[in-house]
Amino acid sequence: MPIAPLIEELGLTRVWQKLDEAFSQEVPAGLRTLSDRLVKSIRGGTVTVEEIDSLLGKAPQITPEQKAYLLSRKAWLLCQQDRIEEGLQCYEEALKAKEIPSTWALKGAALLQLPRLDEAFQAFQKAYALRENFGKQKQGYLEDLFRGWSTAALVQGLFGILEQDLREAQKGVEEYLAVLDKAKGEGLEGAVVEKLSAKEPISQEHQEALEELKLMVRLLAIKDPFEGWRALAKEMSKVWPEGVSAVDAIREQRE
Repeated sequence: MPIAPLIEELGLTRVWQKLDEAFSQEVPAGLRTLSDRLVKSIRGGTVTVEEIDSLLGKAPQITPEQKAYLLSRKAWLLCQQDRIEEGLQCYEEALKAKEIPSTWALKGAALLQLPRLDEAFQAFQKAYALRENFGKQKQGYLEDLFRGWSTAALVQGLFGILEQDLREAQKGVEEYLAVLDKAKGEGLEGAVVEKLSAKEPISQEHQEALEELKLMVRLLAIKDPFEGWRALAKEMSKVWPEGVSAVDAIREQRE
């Protein structure tokens, strides 16, 4: 199954919309002087690609920060129009003009839609590495970043389970645990999504996969391997047939 519908079903798109809305309100100094009308359009959510291109044509008057902001706005609009490759090119141009953590985060969100998961997680890592540049809104931005990043990692884990690809599932869970560690370091572990939940009732197959994902997170979070085996044995005992020896069962399978 494609991963994009799964991302939509589990509400990940809404997380990035929230981050984008917050970023769009932080207009760089001097941009209003260049075009007050455009700034109002951006803040009102009515701006078009053409309007942004028109202002970008005044390049000599535009600072690197203003250019990065405008290109990021344009990239978001292109991605909303399913022109994701064009949007990614705009994000690249924006980052060349000035590295802004929000731009890296939004680029990661665009990469998820393709889906290029490894590159998306690298982009989120870049956003986190630049977290001191989030400014006064640092905590709010980090909460949104951790929420979206952890959800994306769990989606990868769920996708791997549904596709019966253990390697993919494990990569997603390990990414999730790495994000959790970062969030704890910032005192924001509450921003990390504990479990995936859909916008509406999901299929039995997805529900069972979510339960498997929850168990996988619990087991891989255990640092002590002996504790891990004990936890696994405890879970197996819930479903193992009473009175059946595990050793006998293995021998029977070999024969």
